Amino acid sequence: MNCSICGRHLTDPDSIKREIGPICYNNLKSEQQRMNTIPGEIILTPDMGGEIETLIKETRGKQYRCLGLSGDHTETIRVWHGYPHEGGIPDKNGKKWWAYTKCSKSNYEMSWWKVQKNAVIIELEVS
Repeated sequence: MNCSICGRHLTDPDSIKREIGPICYNNLKSEQQRMNTIPGEIILTPDMGGEIETLIKETRGKQYRCLGLSGDHTETIRVWHGYPHEGGIPDKNGKKWWAYTKCSKSNYEMSWWKVQKNAVIIELEVS
């Protein structure tokens, strides 16, 4: 198994369960500490289970058209952010999370449903 963020090979059992290596995990924790803008906001990880795990596995490494700025560039999905929201995606415990990813170029935040729609469009255009 490889890290879902950087692609390096994972050997540690905890890293394998998280699907994120120790360096990337520490970077995410640092980002998490800076994110205190929305109460309960976290980095979503596959070990949360439920539909969160499915979302991460199905979208990892896919590209989507960013709708921020001019909308003329694509972004690769690396990290999902989330916060508690009754209209969100459930984890293995039934807690619902509003999932979104951030574009590294424009910092535009796109919800999971917008990303999935745009990721599909790019896959169709490429094939």
